[in-house]
Amino acid sequence: MSNIEWEIRAKERRLENKELKKRIKELTFSRDVWKEKYMNKKIEMIDLKKKVEVVKKKVQQIMNI
Repeated sequence: MSNIEWEIRAKERRLENKELKKRIKELTFSRDVWKEKYMNKKIEMIDLKKKVEVVKKKVQQIMNI
């Protein structure tokens, strides 16, 4: 009888591990998508800051004329 209980527990653990592995894949994919969005926004922000600096310099030049 203890052999049967062991088999049942092993099957349950196997199913649980399978579900957890699936969840890990989902979370990894989600994390990678959000990371990619963040990196794109970060690059966009850096570009915009550079543009703002250029505009500030031009405004400063115009004000000095």
